[in-house]
Amino acid sequence: MTRPMQTKHELVVEPVGLEIESLARPINFAGMFGNANPVELEIGIGKGTFLTEQSKLHPETNYFGIEWARWFWRYSSDRLRRAGAANVRTSRVEASFFLREFIPDRSLRVVHIYFPDPWPKLRHHKRRLIQPRFALDLFRVLEPGGRLQIVTDHQNYFEQIEQVIGASPFTISEYNRPGSAAEGEFVGTNFERKYRREGRPFYALAANKESSPRM
Repeated sequence: MTRPMQTKHELVVEPVGLEIESLARPINFAGMFGNANPVELEIGIGKGTFLTEQSKLHPETNYFGIEWARWFWRYSSDRLRRAGAANVRTSRVEASFFLREFIPDRSLRVVHIYFPDPWPKLRHHKRRLIQPRFALDLFRVLEPGGRLQIVTDHQNYFEQIEQVIGASPFTISEYNRPGSAAEGEFVGTNFERKYRREGRPFYALAANKESSPRM
């Protein structure tokens, strides 16, 4: 069968949204993206604003995003596909499970976690994402010199994050605003812009995985 010719106005993009069952354990990022470019992970991609803008600014970087809410995952994956984001892949999966089962040691350059669910009620704090075990998983998957960036609008959760990351092998460092953030923004996600209109404060933390970690 003759294949239709591609016009110069058409853009062929690999599927962005990948079913978790289709992924290898562990993931081979070089095989997935067809290159050995550094990989950054966003946990909780929401509507995909951060990944859409960052992937345009940094075509030399590969991005993988995960999201648990099915509607957000489908929405953001289609948005990225329509934007021609050839250097992005996404999947719907729970974060702790994904790190443990799918991410090889020392395979990520940066992990981004922006506005995770704060689970504000005391009895629900155990459901919060940033816990000691999770911090160790984050440390494992980052390459030496890798970086963790977290932003939240919830002060109590931020205080817990500071304690957890401070007690881990990470070294706390200065937060770097990504290039996708507009003036006065920490990240530039839909959640941040919504919360800013509501007058909420923001709290940011960054940490590095040093080549010779403190233990």
